Amino acid sequence: MSRGRAVSLFLQGAVVGLLWGIVALLAEFGFGHPGIVGRLLEGLTRLVPLGVQNWALGSGEAWTKVAALLALLFVGAVATGAVVVLAGSSPQRRVPVVVVYAGAVGLLQVFASATHAFLLAVSLADTMLLGIGLVAVTEPGAVREQVGRRQFVRGFAALGLVVGAVGAARALWLLRARSQPPAAVDERGLPPPLTPISDFYVVSKNLGDPDVSLASWRLEVRGQVQRQLVLDMAALRQRPATRQIVTLECISNDVWGPYISNGEWVGIPLRDILLEAGPIEPVVDVVFTAADGYSDSIPFSLALEPSVLLAYALNGEPLPREHGFPLRLVVPGIYGMKNVKWITGIELSPTDYRGFWQQRGWSDVAIVQIHSRIDTPRGGATVPVGREVFIGGIAFAGDRGIARIELSTDGGESWREAEREQPLSPYSWVRWWTWWQPPAPGRYRLVVRAWDGQGNLQVEDERPPLPDGATGWHRITVEARAGA
Repeated sequence: MSRGRAVSLFLQGAVVGLLWGIVALLAEFGFGHPGIVGRLLEGLTRLVPLGVQNWALGSGEAWTKVAALLALLFVGAVATGAVVVLAGSSPQRRVPVVVVYAGAVGLLQVFASATHAFLLAVSLADTMLLGIGLVAVTEPGAVREQVGRRQFVRGFAALGLVVGAVGAARALWLLRARSQPPAAVDERGLPPPLTPISDFYVVSKNLGDPDVSLASWRLEVRGQVQRQLVLDMAALRQRPATRQIVTLECISNDVWGPYISNGEWVGIPLRDILLEAGPIEPVVDVVFTAADGYSDSIPFSLALEPSVLLAYALNGEPLPREHGFPLRLVVPGIYGMKNVKWITGIELSPTDYRGFWQQRGWSDVAIVQIHSRIDTPRGGATVPVGREVFIGGIAFAGDRGIARIELSTDGGESWREAEREQPLSPYSWVRWWTWWQPPAPGRYRLVVRAWDGQGNLQVEDERPPLPDGATGWHRITVEARAGA
């Protein structure tokens, strides 16, 4: 085979592989169930060393998942291109190579999508498209001569376009919702006391979140219990409801990051359900399983705290899909990854249980670090000399509360205590502010730090989120100008 012919076959095969990957990705993203792309992405989180994950999160933040998906699509395109070159190198290899490759991909898609009938059907159709595309590339003349085969190819191509269009529409809608940074601020530039649902941060391991049917949803309580429980939402809502304002923060959030929000959650105390089931000693952890295959745990002692909720509403509305409809866990004081969404099962375990992210190197206790940030002015802003400048932001320390907040306008050489708002609950963030008058033109380094309710000072040393949550003091630079 000539070099030009090999390059041509490789490029054509790469295009087929790329189109196959895009259809698989859009179908999975759009129909809210993990398939082959999602499973591969989850596998990457196990294989990539923690140091590399740390670097990726620090460098790419929200774009890390996008970069990983693009890398998977690239690898799939390259692999398919290589297969086409191998298959096209001799007539004897063409059929076995295509059959083996398409068959292997098909089996992977079956195993990845087997629990969701519609996605499985789409995955199999996508695999057939892959096989037909490989045949078409390696034997274009034969395809052109056979009208029936050409119509067959066109039919599956049309199916792929329809599936891709539907999936793309839903994927773009979800991406738009997740990519928008929190926009709501008050007239002073501070986040509102309660975060509107439209601005509440969303982080998920999924490409497309599960779409749970309330009619068929049930909560099962099992494990070290005297009696197993199976409850529907009507049974849960018949119980006295608890309203509680709790701030949630993602463990991958930087100290200045946007992945923190404050909401009013409505639900029932988890302890009521556990005590009704009748725990049987020994119980070490309470394990939560979710509709998307996710799982995590909290210690049994923590699960018995009255503040730990099984929540079914947020800010007066039923939980949105992206926030865990119909039921999620809300645990004050620990990072969001342990506040499991889309709960379907609760199990009392006699041993320690390490969940999805703990198996990948993240903290098991996941206690929130002291967090404070400057929301206004923004870094790089210009402020007026000789006039009062409003400086403010938020501070948060989980269930430990905030005792004091200090601001420095000279890079940490001197400090002044800031005013702070009364928190909405013991588990809520605190909004803080102070006024400052720049004495002369120039650049000023603003720094904020906080103490929690136990007297602990926020850690100054900057550390990335993995594995225990980010630390460090938030620092920004502003420039003071006369007449600004």
